[in-house]
Amino acid sequence: MKRFVTAAALAVVLSFAFAETANAQIVYGYSAPRGAGIVSGGTYLSPGLQQGYNSYYSPYNGMVMNQVYGRNFLGQAYGQTYAYNPWTGLNYISGFYQPNYWVNPYGGYSWSTLRRWGW
Repeated sequence: MKRFVTAAALAVVLSFAFAETANAQIVYGYSAPRGAGIVSGGTYLSPGLQQGYNSYYSPYNGMVMNQVYGRNFLGQAYGQTYAYNPWTGLNYISGFYQPNYWVNPYGGYSWSTLRRWGW
C-alpha cells in the first residue's frame, strides 16, 4: 500500500511539473483554392477521439458545402454533410450515426433532406 501511495504522489507531482509541455491533442488544417472556390479542411486528434471536417465556398455563385465526421474509441461514428446553392435554392443535409463497433453498420440511423427555398 505504501508503494501505491508513493507512486500516486509522484505521478501527481510530475503531472504538475510537466503540465505546460503536455499536448493531448493534435490539430491539422489547410485551406487552398480549388476550381472556382476555396476548400478548407482539417483533422482533430485527441486520445480516444478523431474528428475531421471539409468545407467548400465559392465566392462566384455563393455555393457552400460542409462535411463533419468523427469516431471515438468506443466505435461510435458520426457524420454530417450540408450543401446550399443560392442560384437554385436547393439545400441538402444528410448524416449518419453508428452506436459502436459491434452493431451492424445499418443498425444505427441516417437521415437526409432536400429542400427548395423560395418557390
